[in-house]
Amino acid sequence: MFLIPKKNLKNFNADRCCIVLNEFAAAEFSSAIEMLYAAKNINNTKLSYGFIKHALDEYNHSFIFNNIKKKIISKYKISKNQLSFIPMQLYYKGYLKKDSYIFEKKKLKDFAVFIGTNELIAEKKLLDLIKHFKENEINDFIEIEKILNDEKKHSEYSLIYANRENSKVILKIKIIKEKIFNLFRHLYADSLSKISFIFNPILILILIIMNFIVNFLELKTESTNEDILKTIDPHSLT
Repeated sequence: MFLIPKKNLKNFNADRCCIVLNEFAAAEFSSAIEMLYAAKNINNTKLSYGFIKHALDEYNHSFIFNNIKKKIISKYKISKNQLSFIPMQLYYKGYLKKDSYIFEKKKLKDFAVFIGTNELIAEKKLLDLIKHFKENEINDFIEIEKILNDEKKHSEYSLIYANRENSKVILKIKIIKEKIFNLFRHLYADSLSKISFIFNPILILILIIMNFIVNFLELKTESTNEDILKTIDPHSLT
């Protein structure tokens, strides 16, 4: 789940709990669609297979969250109004865009950083949800623990690839950038939409600065590699 849900649980409330589970299901379903798009458009059979497997995990997670939500609705006799999972709402809620996909906007090495970082953030949210369920004697935390194991695997695989394709310094900067963007996105979604005219310019400025630093370091790395290649004797390669 690299598209993180925007809702959190503090004190137990059955209605609120179902809303949060609905958001988790939406995030998982959206992540699955993004992974399928990546699988279809990557020119690498091995990576395509990995993306498809990741997508299947996300679809399964979405089903689990919806199933837990239905159990709570039944147990606490909650009205189903506004709690149905409707795929088209993913666009209205901002989990998906109608005109583009994340994979289109990022280089593969940056896409790996995006997935790995956000999966790590998702792990923390799942741990909080598991703790909340245990404290309120909701036995479905066992199913969520299974999801947590999948998310750990996803973040590990993505960051292994990202670490291989990025230098250590650049990777750290990119991870920090993703965490900052995620933080602002959640602040905006939860409570700051009415004053977005203040925070949007700040967020854009931070991202521009960090992108400039990353691009500068990557260009410097490429330049260094070219200088090294120039010093190699062609005859030594035969």
